[in-house]
Amino acid sequence: MGVPWIGIIAAIVLSLFYFEVSAQSPMDIEQRARRLEEGLQGTADLNKLMETYREAMQLMDKANRKTGGITGMQNIPTQPAETPEKEMERRREIINSQFHQAKNMMSNLPAGTEKPQIPEAFPLEGYIVVNGGEKEFFSNEVTMDLLYTIKESFVGNLILHAYDATRGQFDREKGYEIQSLSTKINVSSVAGKKCVRRSYYSPSSCTRWTHFLRYDIDKGERYPQFRAGVVSTIPAKNGQVKVMANAPAVTFLGDDGKTNLGMGCFNATWALNRSEFEQLLKRGEISLHKDISRPMGGPSPGCRPGSTMTLHLKVRQEPEECKDMRSVELMIVSPEDKSGYVFSDEYLLSEHSNKLTLELEARTVPERYADSVEWTIPEIEGSNRTIIPASTSPTLKGQKLTVVYKGLPKDNNEFGRKTVKAALKVNSCKIEKTREVRFFYPRDEKNNPEGKHPNWYYYWKQTPAARPFAQNVRIEYHCAGIPIEKCTCLQRGVIGQYNPYYSGYKTINVCNLRTNTWNPDTFYAELPAVKRSKPSTLSERNYSPYTYIDTFAVAVMHEFTHFNNFHAFWPEGWKESEDSDEDDIPDRLESEMGFRPDMKQTYWREVDLSGDEELLTLEATYDYQVGTYDEYDWAKPGKNWPK
Repeated sequence: MGVPWIGIIAAIVLSLFYFEVSAQSPMDIEQRARRLEEGLQGTADLNKLMETYREAMQLMDKANRKTGGITGMQNIPTQPAETPEKEMERRREIINSQFHQAKNMMSNLPAGTEKPQIPEAFPLEGYIVVNGGEKEFFSNEVTMDLLYTIKESFVGNLILHAYDATRGQFDREKGYEIQSLSTKINVSSVAGKKCVRRSYYSPSSCTRWTHFLRYDIDKGERYPQFRAGVVSTIPAKNGQVKVMANAPAVTFLGDDGKTNLGMGCFNATWALNRSEFEQLLKRGEISLHKDISRPMGGPSPGCRPGSTMTLHLKVRQEPEECKDMRSVELMIVSPEDKSGYVFSDEYLLSEHSNKLTLELEARTVPERYADSVEWTIPEIEGSNRTIIPASTSPTLKGQKLTVVYKGLPKDNNEFGRKTVKAALKVNSCKIEKTREVRFFYPRDEKNNPEGKHPNWYYYWKQTPAARPFAQNVRIEYHCAGIPIEKCTCLQRGVIGQYNPYYSGYKTINVCNLRTNTWNPDTFYAELPAVKRSKPSTLSERNYSPYTYIDTFAVAVMHEFTHFNNFHAFWPEGWKESEDSDEDDIPDRLESEMGFRPDMKQTYWREVDLSGDEELLTLEATYDYQVGTYDEYDWAKPGKNWPK
């Protein structure tokens, strides 16, 4: 095995002497080249050969720069690039330029000589998704409950190599390595709470909670910082490769300003064999899934049961003949990028009802390729799709097509951002173009699959906006379950209600937001911005504005806090003898909580808040960030519908 490598390295060293003559290179390059040549004499140590090879390639690159590129090697920057995408491209070019140089030299070796494989890099991209959280108990009572979803995208290189430096020999099978850099970190949802104060009486209960709605991502997780890596590999036994994925370091910030929680679900490891890596190269992508939970009761931060990490890897490969093909063009005329499409309302004539129509049109240069354009369009589960003109082929092909979706889906996730892709194959080359489209539903209609309540209520109930502080809760519409004479939803300005005497357990009501808010188009509502830990909010008179799905979210949070307070303060029901000021907080707790036990409303006295317990529910929404659930609002009108 050593003879071919000596020949390759000797050829590189020999070429260096030609540089000396043609370019009159400095003396240090010539001296280093001679030392490399002398070091090859009688050498059979593959470790030394590999070191000599790398040094020769570096020396060749240096000579190339001094001679203006006589070697034909690309002049690649030695400093890190500005973006992770460009940095991975730079590293890939370094690896592959050496690969092509050595490959050309090996082609001149005698026939029958075994040609060892050297590293080659392929562009890689992907993402990890962590669905995790933490939960703690004290005396069978939940004292901390946190849920989060985090997605981190990355770019990288999949490197094929055959030399194992740790064993000092070449493998006859290919080896694999992954390098990666983070490109985007998205905390798509976070909600939870932690008890920060308990009562002194027995049995004790939680008298103050801090809620987690905000977060902070460690700056070191972003390129060019040293923790920007996401996925890496190390060799394992039996020819396997361990693939390790590490989630970013995220800190969840309590609304009390001092309680923070670290992220306890942060890594996963998979052991893949060579055939699985071959599958990645052949198919172009692979998805891995793993349960990363740890037993409860361990050190904090923990990782609650059911927590998972998903890793998706995709290798981009492009045929050589496609890279310089400029004679063929593909353009998408329709749909326009980021255009919005909405299902129609319910009409008397069913052929016009509950339909979403998507027009597809492409152009090509030359025009003769137009009818060969292949389309990939979104699926909407629960909606029937019709293609016009009809075709028996499973491949959607043609310059112009009309796609009709009939019937609104059950799942809110079927709306939102989708991708339309047009592809054109010419010989072995494939050109692709994409457009983003956005699917919406009519907000105030009742043409959802249930057909009983408005679409906004039907679909928003499925989103995290309906799980206050990551808790599951039953939500009823308007006055459902409450006697009409007791229903406060009949009053304009009231957006939700909880009635402990008529509502079912853990059940709250959200009122008709179109009729009860101050703007029927935007669902505009205001709530007093108060928080006891911020004294200025108790003396000032500020209000927090909300619209669309934010109004729904704060209504649910507000009413769920009423539910929590009632069951925490009055486990045996409200008692007049223990609440002399009738503010719905037991007299024994008020001083400790910063309220006066002899006054129904301690703060904001000129504004009727209905008592001190109501201020606690307003506190619960103080730190809510407007826009938290925008990605789930696909109503027209709504957060994502063009204004």
